[in-house]
Amino acid sequence: MSKLLRLPLFIIVGLLFLFYLYYAEFDSLPNLIQDFNLYAFTIIISIISGFGIYAINRWLNQKLPWRKSILSRFSTGLFLDFLFLGSLLILMGWLANITGVINYEMFPEDMFIRQIEIKLIVLSFLTMFVLTLVEFNTFSYNEYSVGQIRKLRSERKQLELQFEALKSQLSPHYLFNSMNTISSLVYRDPHVAENFIRNLADTFNYVLYTKETTVVSLSEEIEALKDYGYLLNIRYATAVDLKIEINHEYLDRSIPPLTLQLLVENAVKHNIVSNDNPLKINIRATDEEIIVLNNKTGTPSKTASHRVGLDNIRKRYSFFTAQEVQLIDNDYFEVKLPMINA
Repeated sequence: MSKLLRLPLFIIVGLLFLFYLYYAEFDSLPNLIQDFNLYAFTIIISIISGFGIYAINRWLNQKLPWRKSILSRFSTGLFLDFLFLGSLLILMGWLANITGVINYEMFPEDMFIRQIEIKLIVLSFLTMFVLTLVEFNTFSYNEYSVGQIRKLRSERKQLELQFEALKSQLSPHYLFNSMNTISSLVYRDPHVAENFIRNLADTFNYVLYTKETTVVSLSEEIEALKDYGYLLNIRYATAVDLKIEINHEYLDRSIPPLTLQLLVENAVKHNIVSNDNPLKINIRATDEEIIVLNNKTGTPSKTASHRVGLDNIRKRYSFFTAQEVQLIDNDYFEVKLPMINA
């Protein structure tokens, strides 16, 4: 809320204080002309107290944020606001008394001390309590709104990355190679051709099934990888050796979908595949990580960088763990994926 809008709000609250206290004692409202000094005095106090309390809460929001400790922030804010307002009322009352701004003859001394001041103290405390509640509700609403926006942005970013991974699995080049393999198998071995089509369909089904899924179980990812491994086995025979050595105790862990398939595909794409020097890909797991390791058989003349698929995996992993995906490129190419609990 801007300062321009706060000003009339402070004045209205101050005048409501005045009307309540005055009416409680005299069953009438103060006359605007005869009690002009009282109105002016109330408006001045309202403006000073309003902006003073506003400044105190802004300072507290920096020094003692709500998210750090709600109870401490609430109690400290209530105490400081009430202390400031009480000190201000005492000071202004003293000034008004010595300057004669307010005619105290209208308030008998014993009644003023015993009733009006007590009512003013109680009313001030209740107002500060409500004000602190409003501050807390504003914080809660803002936190909820910001949290929802962050959540939506995170989900959108994950889906964008998911879509990138999906596109790589449905690329025309991949489909063309698969169709060529099926074409060569149809007359040579119809049974193998049928199995190839079934596994290809299962692979595509998994890709489509996970297009809006941020994580899947490791067991689901491995089953899909076995279908993909069958396709590689038909296409390359013994030139590609894919081994999956993951204990059952890790199968309920989570993993971003298509992660293992992307890494296996990268290994095939960025190495020369031949029967003379087979590409060996090994996948195993520990309590802390999943390790995808392959030997290096030589780099094809034309190939894209490893970084595209790996960057996609790194970004998707960053939503679930602070641990980074590790890459070791020496005699072997090794990728270490942090374990994600189910």
